[in-house]
Amino acid sequence: MVARSGPQSEPATELAGRDWERSLLVERARGASLGEGQAVLLRGPAGIGKTKLLSVALDELTPIARTVLTVKCPESGSTAYETVRGLFEPLRLTEDGAESSPLLSGSARLALPALLPDRTDETGPTDTYSVMHGLHWLTAGLSADGLVVLAIDDVQWCDEASLRWLGFLLRRADDLPLMVLMTQRTGHEQSRPEVLDEISDTLSCLIVDLPPLTTEAVGEMLHWAFDRELDSAFSAKCAEITGGNPFLVRRVVSRLRGDEISPGAEQTALLDELGWNVVARSLLDRLPRDAYAVATAIAVLGGETVEMIAALAGTQPGPARAAVEILRANDLLGDGLDYAHDLIRSAVLDTTSANERVALRERAARLLNDSGRPAEEVAVQLMLLPGDPAPWMVGVLLTAAESAEHRGAPVAAAHYLSQALKHDPDDVSLLAALARVLGQSEPAKALEHLEHALGLVRDPRTRAPLVVQYALTSLGAQNSLRAFELVDEVIDAIEAEAGAEATPADRALRTLVEFAYLISGLDEKSTVHRVGRRFRDYVPPQGDTAEERQLLGMLSSLGTFQGRPATEVAAQAEKVLRIGDVAPGGWAVLSASLPLYLADEIDPALVALTALIEHAQRTGEAWTHTLGASTRAEVYRWAGNVGEALSDAQLSFDVVLQESWAPNVVMPQTALASALIRRGEPARAQEVLDLITRPRLDRFTLEYHWYVMARARSRAALGDLEGALTHFYRCADSLAEGGIGNPVLAPWWFDAADVLAELGRPHEGLDLIERVEESVHRWGTTRALGMFRMARGVLTAGDAGIDLLTHAVHTLADSPGRLEQARAEYLLGRRLYRRGDAEGARERLRRSIDQAVLCRDQLQLNQSLPALSEAGGRLRRSTASPVDTLSGSERRVAEQAIAGATNREIAESLFLTQRTVEFHLTSVYRKLGIRGRKELARVLRKT
Repeated sequence: MVARSGPQSEPATELAGRDWERSLLVERARGASLGEGQAVLLRGPAGIGKTKLLSVALDELTPIARTVLTVKCPESGSTAYETVRGLFEPLRLTEDGAESSPLLSGSARLALPALLPDRTDETGPTDTYSVMHGLHWLTAGLSADGLVVLAIDDVQWCDEASLRWLGFLLRRADDLPLMVLMTQRTGHEQSRPEVLDEISDTLSCLIVDLPPLTTEAVGEMLHWAFDRELDSAFSAKCAEITGGNPFLVRRVVSRLRGDEISPGAEQTALLDELGWNVVARSLLDRLPRDAYAVATAIAVLGGETVEMIAALAGTQPGPARAAVEILRANDLLGDGLDYAHDLIRSAVLDTTSANERVALRERAARLLNDSGRPAEEVAVQLMLLPGDPAPWMVGVLLTAAESAEHRGAPVAAAHYLSQALKHDPDDVSLLAALARVLGQSEPAKALEHLEHALGLVRDPRTRAPLVVQYALTSLGAQNSLRAFELVDEVIDAIEAEAGAEATPADRALRTLVEFAYLISGLDEKSTVHRVGRRFRDYVPPQGDTAEERQLLGMLSSLGTFQGRPATEVAAQAEKVLRIGDVAPGGWAVLSASLPLYLADEIDPALVALTALIEHAQRTGEAWTHTLGASTRAEVYRWAGNVGEALSDAQLSFDVVLQESWAPNVVMPQTALASALIRRGEPARAQEVLDLITRPRLDRFTLEYHWYVMARARSRAALGDLEGALTHFYRCADSLAEGGIGNPVLAPWWFDAADVLAELGRPHEGLDLIERVEESVHRWGTTRALGMFRMARGVLTAGDAGIDLLTHAVHTLADSPGRLEQARAEYLLGRRLYRRGDAEGARERLRRSIDQAVLCRDQLQLNQSLPALSEAGGRLRRSTASPVDTLSGSERRVAEQAIAGATNREIAESLFLTQRTVEFHLTSVYRKLGIRGRKELARVLRKT
């Protein structure tokens, strides 16, 4: 289909001096049609011919394009995703019954908040990534039938939400038959150049700067216009005064024709007199008063109905239509009620004073508002007004902000709220609303607004919600210390205010504040001590409300950090998950999964995390999906399932790289590094960890200790035992500094004991494990006890050490600690061989190998296999499997393919591109020696 809402068709013969650019656009489109997404940004000053070149190019692309969608961005401004709606409007996806359209299947349905013209429902704010994810898959669905061309004229005036989506789309366009054509006016003050830079910096975007026409090209235009060869001096003079600007050349032609002047060498002096007045000024000066008023009204509300234009001009529709005909007869208007070029609009507005323009825009806003137009549409005019908004404008701006937030455009919402705040900079509710929409993109700026709001409020009950918001926003800013102090103050103030007569509302508010206290206080290790003291004798709530369950989840995390009995914290965490909360943000699930899996309650943790991941897949929330999958990877590794751990971790890491989140994100990298170490790839694990450059990382409670443990384990796997030991001791000191007493959260002592035994320093090892004995018994899981016995056994010489290792093996056999059991069997086998019991050693080493194969623990296999050979043993069966060669991403993609998912469905659910999925499947087929999906299920299930 071809849908033109922007550049209209122009005769190709009128395009002079642009043959190279036309050929270039066609060549790029042919490349795009082969599934190699392309973008071209045509840049140049006003009137240089960008729109005409775009229009002619689109005509030439029509035979090779399956779908052509165009839109022109208005200079007067636009609402959030208005450019997107203009592009996709011909598809009629918002009409009744359109929900069943194949184009809105799967993740594409998530695009609807951006496509609906007026988004004010009760569903709450929409996740920005979710909307862009949906628009991407809507475009991908269109491209399934062939080349899609998206043409955006005057992209410098595009709304920011649509611009951000274009950047999002182009970063994923490598595998799409997609051509994005854009024109950008230069020499114009751009309000959001950084967004345009993001687009132009993508690898698929070619920038073409259109130069002025040569004298020969100007002569060619004049020849077409007057149907005869003109004097070269006249052509040269025309090129000089117009600067080779095609639009101004055409205005010269129009003026000469209107005055019935025959061009020639004797008329070159007249060209000097015309100068830049050829645009519109001389015509405007001759317009009747009513026609002039209509001209200025069109400059403000171009594209509106004649009735609206008449109302703004202060006249009736009849005279307004007559004025429109005068303007059209003078070639000032295009086909609709808008100017033929932005230069004409600018010239018209320049004839009015600044005060007149302000009055016109305010009147336009009132007219739009009184006629029931959506608030976002009215707000476009209000955003152009200087000074502080009137009270009625504030209401419109607030409604517009709510609508923008609901459609997944928080940046647009922030612009509206910032304008509304000018009316009363001390409006606490407005400050809080502005901080909320800025929370994801600019958390530091959001915190500034919340600080301002808190400085205006003294009542504890009013401060409490602001403080909670501050605490949650601080997590994004990666500095919770100030938030913790604020929450500490407000808790005490609420207690003093409510006293013994606390109302149900007071208790609910306190629950929310206590949750904020825990989440901010447990984020960094310097405040963990104080959190523990406050909640030492605390009676937990029943978990009847979502707020209480969030609080219980954080309390179970606190108990885990403190190393309280595993049975106690697990029971608390299970209560959190009993209801199955997965939103908003998955706080309850994520906080409860940590104590559950460390307490060896693996299945409930996996069920809850899987539900969270599936929820994020349905709603397009990439960050929640990444965080959930990274956490599940750690659970799988703890459960001894290295294959599944690698699959989740690798896919999370792929999304982090795709979205450029790597420097400040920690968990996906540490999860992947930990799985890679077990996979026998410690060097690659080091490379992954090197991508982390987060400031103040050593201050954080979870991320830092998991990061240091991964560093230490990779060094040990590479043979750098002293380097590994340094990292293990660094982890120990940091945990002690934070008062974190859980022995298995980051079990440095367990790994350090093994390293010290290899280094021949058993006494040092025995001294350090004595430091954790009490905490191990207090935590009390079978795995922890078995790990402790194994650590002591590897450091104890003679038969006593063998007895301890034997005891450890039996203990671990009754736990989910399969990796630890494989290690214990290996250590016991080596000790038996050294004592001279080769037969007993071979039996233990075979058990170690069997367990390591089940776990896909290549790190352990690399040690157990040579030890068995040294003991004179042979394998009962091969440990090699083609499946072991698959990467984590390949494994997860293959699993979904076996389940019957299409390539597109796999890509949607894993937040990947279809080309990435195709690449992974091709690699899977090659590694497994098969030809396609039909053989995939047989091979994987067999292995």
